[in-house]
Amino acid sequence: MTSETKPWRYILSAGRTGTVFLEKLLAEYAPDAVAEHEPKPTREQMMLANMRNDWGIGHNGLARWFNAARARRDKAHGTYIEVNPFLCAMTDLLPDPKRPIRVVHITREPAGWARSMTVFKASTKFRWLIDYVPFAKPYPSPRPDGWAGWSFYERNLARWAWCNTRIAELEGKAQAYVHIRYEDLFSDDLATKEAAVMALFDTLGLERPAQIDWSLFETRANPAPPSGAEFDKAAAPRICGDAARRFGYDL
Repeated sequence: MTSETKPWRYILSAGRTGTVFLEKLLAEYAPDAVAEHEPKPTREQMMLANMRNDWGIGHNGLARWFNAARARRDKAHGTYIEVNPFLCAMTDLLPDPKRPIRVVHITREPAGWARSMTVFKASTKFRWLIDYVPFAKPYPSPRPDGWAGWSFYERNLARWAWCNTRIAELEGKAQAYVHIRYEDLFSDDLATKEAAVMALFDTLGLERPAQIDWSLFETRANPAPPSGAEFDKAAAPRICGDAARRFGYDL
């Protein structure tokens, strides 16, 4: 496969969808490929993308920085897969007129996702700071009505709808696209789980593994800390209703 036709490969989500686990799964069952989770400097690029989306400035600089960084990473590996929840603020930069893109889009039920995100916030290194750094999280642009008075949980629900809608817009621009639900990927039903995993390998253009040790799915990677916090049960259908139904969730 030539450099002109080799696809860009992505696993995208709004975060908290098992992407750390998928990086490890690919390392085990796609040994000829390199999967990298949230590669540097995409956190900083995400912050600039949020500023661009809000203020309407910085697009050209962001595009040059993003394309140069992904080209360096790709050049270092034969088959490179970017596993990156940070990209939802800059999905417009992923299509490339010279190379096709292949996209695996992972979603998680919005209420459970927002609870996990509200508790987890960020990796331990950034958890104490993340709520107070401008543009450090994906932000809907423009903000929904009422945003200023919303709780962190309600804002996370809006992030869920915004991020997943943006990722889904890549379907019409991708050589291959699949939407996989977190609940199917980690289902107790083996046939459901196997179908999700094989769809992931097929969409990325990877050889299907002959056998998989399904016990690997029983260990949580990067779990959220425990919390007894209560959340508004009516918020998810109010904020995510239409988007949730689009991705197969009946709230």
